[in-house]
Amino acid sequence: MNLLFNTILADGYTSNSQIARLLTENWVLNNSYCPSCGERPLNEFENNRPVADFYCNKCNEEFELKSKSGKLSNTITDGAYFTMIERINSENNPNFFFLTYTKQWTVNDFLIYKYRNIAI
Repeated sequence: MNLLFNTILADGYTSNSQIARLLTENWVLNNSYCPSCGERPLNEFENNRPVADFYCNKCNEEFELKSKSGKLSNTITDGAYFTMIERINSENNPNFFFLTYTKQWTVNDFLIYKYRNIAI
């Protein structure tokens, strides 16, 4: 597995958050697979879709990528808190990829949280 980001994709970008989004999403597309069924590659939703970055054509699972420089903590920042809570509580809630990276634009850690919606 290649742990280096394709930094050439970020040429012309100046915003660190935009660079991180572009590089991390590209890395997931090129290096991950569906943890539910093993299908590869995943597909990318259109930009700005609330709480959904990737999906699997085979089993229809959806995934949201959360990434940050450094180490993961107990808090995951999300710009649209209420949208995130609404989506998590919906019938079609996403699974999560958590990716951390170094200042040298390499993957430090990649975790998968598979959400199971269990009816009680």
